[in-house]
Amino acid sequence: MFTKSSGGSSSQSDSIPPRKASTAPGQNRAASVPSLLSQDLLITGDIKTDGEVQIDGRLDGNISAGKVTIGEHGAVNGKIVSTVVLVRGKVTGKIDATSIELAETANVQADLVQDKLVVANGAFLDGKCNRKSAAPTPIKAAEPVKAAAKKSA
Repeated sequence: MFTKSSGGSSSQSDSIPPRKASTAPGQNRAASVPSLLSQDLLITGDIKTDGEVQIDGRLDGNISAGKVTIGEHGAVNGKIVSTVVLVRGKVTGKIDATSIELAETANVQADLVQDKLVVANGAFLDGKCNRKSAAPTPIKAAEPVKAAAKKSA
């Protein structure tokens, strides 16, 4: 692995390529594999990442991530802040995301703040839903219904 050069110091063998420098903090990285929290894992604390997280275990804490997926056996007790959230398991707390999808196996007892919400048939949702942005077209107040014609006496 290391060979002794004529200068008396050791150097790396030619068979091992040099390591590439890792991406500096703050730089955008190419799409990567999501961070997985397996079914037998219990975490107490917060998770923060710009990448993707999949929770198949239990998290008692908050998540801030680019994309969050809660698996069928996953559970989160806390606040989720993300761009995209897909829930197949259980969430108790609050979800704040641009897009939220609740699969048919979802059990959500949380307030939702989103721009796009998809709730599959069979999903359980108990909480308030609010949009992040205003409605694209304002809703006009309904006009009172007037009698079409008066009866002649």
